Amino acid sequence: MTRPTVIIFNPDSYRGDVLGHLGNAGAVTPHLDALVNEGGVSYANAFAQNPVCTPSRCSFMTGWYPHVHGHRSMKNMLKPWTPNVVSELRRAGYHFWWGGKNDLFAVEKPEDYLTYCDTKFRPVSNEARGHRPLEPLPAGDPRRGAFYAGVMPRDPGAVYHDGNTAFVEGAIERLRQDDGSQPLCLFLPLGLPHPAYAIEEAFYERIDPARLPPRLAKPVAGGPIPFLDALREVYGSAAIDEATWREVKQIYYAMCCKVDHLFGRLVAALKELGRYDDTLIVFLSDHGDFTGDYDLPEKTHATLQDCLLRVPLLIKPHRGCEVQPGVRSALTELIDLPATLFDLLGIEPDYAVQGQSLRQSLAGDDREIHDAVFAEVGSRAGDRAFKNLDVLKMPPDSFYAMQSRAALQAHTSGTFAVSCRTRDYKYIRRGYNDCHEFYDLRADPGEQRNLHGQAAVAAVEAQFEHRLLDFYMQTADVLPFKQDSRQI
Repeated sequence: MTRPTVIIFNPDSYRGDVLGHLGNAGAVTPHLDALVNEGGVSYANAFAQNPVCTPSRCSFMTGWYPHVHGHRSMKNMLKPWTPNVVSELRRAGYHFWWGGKNDLFAVEKPEDYLTYCDTKFRPVSNEARGHRPLEPLPAGDPRRGAFYAGVMPRDPGAVYHDGNTAFVEGAIERLRQDDGSQPLCLFLPLGLPHPAYAIEEAFYERIDPARLPPRLAKPVAGGPIPFLDALREVYGSAAIDEATWREVKQIYYAMCCKVDHLFGRLVAALKELGRYDDTLIVFLSDHGDFTGDYDLPEKTHATLQDCLLRVPLLIKPHRGCEVQPGVRSALTELIDLPATLFDLLGIEPDYAVQGQSLRQSLAGDDREIHDAVFAEVGSRAGDRAFKNLDVLKMPPDSFYAMQSRAALQAHTSGTFAVSCRTRDYKYIRRGYNDCHEFYDLRADPGEQRNLHGQAAVAAVEAQFEHRLLDFYMQTADVLPFKQDSRQI
């Protein structure tokens, strides 16, 4: 069979609610919106299995929950012997082209990438240019705690260029040069819209601040854990005014708008080359972002709010696959990605995956795929490998150094938590303290009123405890297909 081109477009830290076609009037995402009308499906309730870069990517590129192989930290990545989407596509004959960041595979030196992929694209220049650079915020400026960087003014007459643009342009050039001798997969793990919150003026001006949704307030009582208060204290959240948070949100939406713009350039190239119909396109993010919700920027390595877990997941199948374009409301997990790709491409994987194929859903079936979605985060007590030693090399007043100081004691004592979320309720259980959480999402979609321990919900909460036990019993490990010999 002739295999289609595959594109996996993977921005970092893109919230699942910043999409115009899902009803967000403040989101400027015309190209992603168009995909839903041109053969694509958008999953409105897609959830990551970890709210942090590396653990989430290791999960959705293998189809395994993070606990299966201990992928809970930024520094435990996939090894050459770990089966995954990349290895299976290459085994099926694909040339795997990679343009973007890592946070996925264990590499010690640049040439190690070729253990995992066929081409690791390195642009001639990914230097940002075409704008006047931002001045660092002075010491004591409260916006430093919001991870605010600002808006980059235009450099008159110049064309803006940066690393994200360079990777997309590299992918377009690879499409133009493709001779069709080998099926092609383009993997674009971009850096945007990961903070710091900074964007060039042209995209900032496209966002109407009057159309942005309000941010979620800090929970009034029974909030997640003291850990968040420690973060707010070290960030100086009390001194960050509403105007700053509003500008952070406008910048973040502008960063998402730029992602949409770059995605649109790639789609336009496919159409120009006559390859759009024969290309399988996936657009997804690894996790979301606070963007000022709960008086916080960025993310944490210890909490499981929906704004960190709900992400975009859009899939446009290639010619020959049955599809009913539009929006699906079924609960979806990112670990469904490998099973879906293998099913659509006719690949029989050489290992067991834990997700579900979305093929029938793409064809128009919007029945529930999962009765619940799950996520995990955090350290176990005494985890030596959880600490990111790179942070120790950063200036003490940098954002991640501040974050690390606030989190160190909590992670040393253990912050591991797991969530079980249905349409109506969300239960979060912690392994090292009793700061558990239970939310009635029908009345409290923003997770601002923790009902854990209240008599009125005790029976329902107990059901979720048992559901978590079932979850771990059913997903604790996977058996390899290859059987070892018992002969001596």
